[in-house]
Amino acid sequence: MAYFPMFINLNERDCLVIGGGEVALRKIEQLVKFSPHLNVIAPCIHPEIGDLAQKYPITIDIRPYTINDLEGRFLVIGALDDLSEQEKIFHYCSEHHIHVNCVDSPLWCSFIFPALIVNDDLCIGINTAGRAPAVSSALRQYLTKMIPKGVSDLIDKVDFIRQSEPVGKPRQAKIITICKAFFEQ
Repeated sequence: MAYFPMFINLNERDCLVIGGGEVALRKIEQLVKFSPHLNVIAPCIHPEIGDLAQKYPITIDIRPYTINDLEGRFLVIGALDDLSEQEKIFHYCSEHHIHVNCVDSPLWCSFIFPALIVNDDLCIGINTAGRAPAVSSALRQYLTKMIPKGVSDLIDKVDFIRQSEPVGKPRQAKIITICKAFFEQ
């Protein structure tokens, strides 16, 4: 069954990535685009994660995680290979109402980490309900090429209209006309 796509604000939210390898790196590269307070805990860290920590506010703890590290988090990514540890992370997060994704283990996820296309304020998430992440990734690459140049300007223009004109049918009709014209070019 398909998952409902829900976009949430991660700005300044307390997020944790457990793991420091290639998979953790891919998740971190996406998360930093949304300005969370990001903490990474792992016994060893991929060098590119260290590079990201030079550009973004990422706290790195080079050590094994403990279950206490999960306390009070808004979101947790378990990017570790140990399935029994993933299960522990999932159960703790579930009991404490923390959003959790244990990579490559749909059973231990309260949400699916989608393949993302991020272009300024435009964000498109693609998922296959955890069944075929490679399909999501391939589709992301395909769709990224199809996004027309100037879409950020269109978003700005529509936002200006929404902020400056009164709510109602005339404003909505104007916005629809502008959007149709843009995509019919």
